[in-house]
Amino acid sequence: ITDTVSVMRRGEMTATVKTAETSPEQLAELMVGRKVLLRVDKAPAKPGRPVLEIENLHVTDEAGVERLKGIDLTVRAGEILGIAGVAGNGQSELLEVLGGMRRGSGTVRVNGQPLDLTGAQSDGRARRARGIAHVPEDRQREGLIMEFHAWENVAFGYHHDPAYQRGALLMNNAELRRDCAAKMTKFDVRPPDPWLTAKNFSGGNQQKIVVAREIERDPDILLVGQPTRGVDIGAIEFIHQEIVRLRDQGKAILLVSVELDEIFSLSDRIAVMFDGQIMGERLPSETDQTELGLLMAGVTDTRGKAPIEAIDERLEAKEAREAAQHD
Repeated sequence: ITDTVSVMRRGEMTATVKTAETSPEQLAELMVGRKVLLRVDKAPAKPGRPVLEIENLHVTDEAGVERLKGIDLTVRAGEILGIAGVAGNGQSELLEVLGGMRRGSGTVRVNGQPLDLTGAQSDGRARRARGIAHVPEDRQREGLIMEFHAWENVAFGYHHDPAYQRGALLMNNAELRRDCAAKMTKFDVRPPDPWLTAKNFSGGNQQKIVVAREIERDPDILLVGQPTRGVDIGAIEFIHQEIVRLRDQGKAILLVSVELDEIFSLSDRIAVMFDGQIMGERLPSETDQTELGLLMAGVTDTRGKAPIEAIDERLEAKEAREAAQHD
């Protein structure tokens, strides 16, 4: 809708171009200061053994509404399983129960061993001890303590690590600051200042701090929710590369995103959620946005174009069930 586009980088206007004479690739380069890949460049996956196995997983929220209704999923070593769906259809609850932020029922196994879903070993600390890292959907509410310094946030959730301890009562703050500086350098966090509070970083750099903290723990399983929501284009490219790098090291990755382009770019397999259920699984090379869109609306017969009335009926039925549960 524009006639011209002006680009700001690091507080300065760096270019003004005519919209008709530019392209997304050129604008991305002007925004970041270098060429940017607008696609994810990755080799084919080499899936190995099952690392995360989920059977008949149920979650009911505080209002008594059932959010997960018998989820069955498997994520293998060396693959990215993408979860597609309209926000509010159970994806958040799936990440929360796997990450130790919410209780559930059913069976979850990590490397063949059962995961506690309700007891004393169902919290986030126990999950991290089992090799599960979690990049939450909301970095500011769940991933960072906004008033804390960057070096304190690097230990958020991992402060029991012996490397961060100095005796029985004190933290090794010097080691925390050193570790933070190293992560900032590796993940290109700007400015690279461990003393800066989390709230004073841009959204993209806040996300890099969270991603660095979780990925650098060398987890067996990485749970990632909305990895590039509100993130600048340069940081998007970097975060995507880091997720793929972890996959190539043989890790299992469960990715949740409302961005279908991101799901298609990163995923080796795609599972679609609607109303707390898995509607189907697809390979990215064997599906398209139309088919996934129908599955996201609860239409499982995707062989032909479904009438809009069928989608409306599914959504109305879902709303009616939720209203009945609340009543």
